[in-house]
Amino acid sequence: MPVRAFVILMLGSIATPALALQPQDTLRDWSAATGADRDRLLQQLEKSSAIAAPRKDVLSCLNDAASMNAHADLAIGDVFRACAKQASEDLI
Repeated sequence: MPVRAFVILMLGSIATPALALQPQDTLRDWSAATGADRDRLLQQLEKSSAIAAPRKDVLSCLNDAASMNAHADLAIGDVFRACAKQASEDLI
């Protein structure tokens, strides 16, 4: 009986979908996420941001930051705000 319970537990953990990205997740999570998850979070962050910045510039900045090991533990939301601010300033 314990073996059966273990198998059920293991199958349940495999079938459980991953949680969607959240602003407090790290850039390490951003790097590991699917494009669809990244897009959903980016849309959410854009809606809540008062800064209007070109999406492609913000996305490029996020991806650049995520590729740097030193930035891996930074929160996605914080990096998004910095990237959006930088991108909007570049427009001026």
